[in-house]
Amino acid sequence: MPEKKIILIADDDLDVLESTQYMLLEEGYDVITANNGEEAINAYKIHNPGIVLLDIRMPIMDGYGAFFSIKKYDPDAKIVFITAFSVDSQKAEKAKEMGLLDLLQKPIEFEKIIEIIQKYY
Repeated sequence: MPEKKIILIADDDLDVLESTQYMLLEEGYDVITANNGEEAINAYKIHNPGIVLLDIRMPIMDGYGAFFSIKKYDPDAKIVFITAFSVDSQKAEKAKEMGLLDLLQKPIEFEKIIEIIQKYY
């Protein structure tokens, strides 16, 4: 039996988190969720997901902070930002220099999420 692919989704919007989790589970992925940046970092270290979908605006620690912490821990981490808001261009540029794969604007069609996962996983 092939090994399941693990995806980490970090978002404080529970509707986005749960609907994306459900759809990815239906596609056969293992899905780990986090509600803030600190949870995302901890989940990354425990589960070593193949790709991370990381909301930028979250409580406790935002997506930028989580991105830089995860990349410090694992420079090869595959991370995609998701956001409904405008982005801090300086932080986004630094993230791109450190290997940010993509930035998706909400609302995101599920097909686009699958396309990104298949492209980078």
